[in-house]
Amino acid sequence: MDTVKISVVMSVYNTEKYLSDAIDSILGQTFSDFEFIIVNDGSTDRSRKILESYTDPRILIIDQGNTGLARALNNGIEKSKTNLIARMDADDISLPNRLQRQYEFMVDNPDVIAVGSNAINIDYSGNYVFTTAKKIYNNEIKKNLPNTPFIHPSVMFKKDAFLKAGKYCNKMVKAQDTVLFNRMAKFGNFHNIEEPLIQYRIVPSANSLRKKLDSKFFEIIKNAIYKNTISDEDEDFLRSILSNRNQDMELSTYHIFLAKKYLWNNFQPEMARLHLRHSLRIKTQLIVLPLLILSIFPQQLVVQIYNSIKLYKIPFRLIARY
Repeated sequence: MDTVKISVVMSVYNTEKYLSDAIDSILGQTFSDFEFIIVNDGSTDRSRKILESYTDPRILIIDQGNTGLARALNNGIEKSKTNLIARMDADDISLPNRLQRQYEFMVDNPDVIAVGSNAINIDYSGNYVFTTAKKIYNNEIKKNLPNTPFIHPSVMFKKDAFLKAGKYCNKMVKAQDTVLFNRMAKFGNFHNIEEPLIQYRIVPSANSLRKKLDSKFFEIIKNAIYKNTISDEDEDFLRSILSNRNQDMELSTYHIFLAKKYLWNNFQPEMARLHLRHSLRIKTQLIVLPLLILSIFPQQLVVQIYNSIKLYKIPFRLIARY
């Protein structure tokens, strides 16, 4: 532990299904000079017992009541011993050379305060879906702000810049990373390593907000970034998004998202139709019909239609947002 150069920080909340894979992927890194800070954020499943089964001296487990991701990560980073923080999520997998590649890049590029990477996206069963194509260089990343510049669990960043930016905003129970990295942007350069360094697991979530909530949601993010403020009312609104989750709609939308990716990013129309059928069995959504029709078209035509949607902002909203 005297040679610690990186602090890997991960929050855990009821992720027993994937937790061992996430931990093993960090412990199996080619770069070994790190501490691994795991914040158990009030898990009620077997996550704590899984954590107890590990005896690697690099692991530090912090137990706390459930406070949410932002507070859990702030707590873990406050306990870290180094200026290089590598984020990790408890349902993802870091490829073996991840820490080595990012550490060497940060050493060779002292002007960079945060480096992420592309990701191999997998579904909740670990099946390959598509590989991301994030913007790589600082100028194109900054030009694309306030869009989220990184895949959150792929990032390594400097703790001093993190502190200057005010840490994760505790009241942001969603989009914590978007706010943080937009605040950090003025303190140094950003970069994404082009090769995928993680397997990022796509899971059902509350990402698909109802249309009437979108404008308020993004207004809250904007105020948190540019005005450094978020009211108690705004926090209550964000929490209501999580507490009012419709699990059937969420799972149905998840399968629609995967179907889109099997059409746009990894042309497998049979897989797209499989997920669209899964979606229909859970809940009927109007977007399924045009996607089913698209799935019978040849790949070249599907790509042309998708590019037209992006270029002309055709109001197929659920298609365009992804």
